[in-house]
Amino acid sequence: MTCEFQRQSNKLNQRTVSNWELGQGSPALDKAAELARLYGVTLDDLVSDEVDVVSTGAHDAPRDLHVLRGLMGRAATLELVDGVQQDVELLDVSSAWLRVSCTVKRARFGSPRVESERVIRLIDLNDVCSIAIEERLAGGSRAPHGPAREA
Repeated sequence: MTCEFQRQSNKLNQRTVSNWELGQGSPALDKAAELARLYGVTLDDLVSDEVDVVSTGAHDAPRDLHVLRGLMGRAATLELVDGVQQDVELLDVSSAWLRVSCTVKRARFGSPRVESERVIRLIDLNDVCSIAIEERLAGGSRAPHGPAREA
């Protein structure tokens, strides 16, 4: 959550939004529902610690999403504005977000080991440059299918 909500909706003061960002309190259910509507996400995604949000804040015109909706459930590599995200499963798409499942490496506090875990990410569609669908080969390995550029 960012102060973007405060800029777009003058119903909250900056200190309240800042406290939410710092984990010093949480919005009331009616405010959380308003935030979810504003950002085009579900309440579950808004409050879940299991969901990472990936966005550079760039904004673009609305796009036709029927091609992306046809790719849901497929494995892909995403070319993003700030890098490449490999080995993602496309889960859902809305007018603003692409919901994916991907593997990330995270160090655990107090442990020298880095562990891999599967997480859900909401990726701002404006940050997606291209999507390369991966086809499964015999033995479970993947082969790139080629980029599918969105309109």
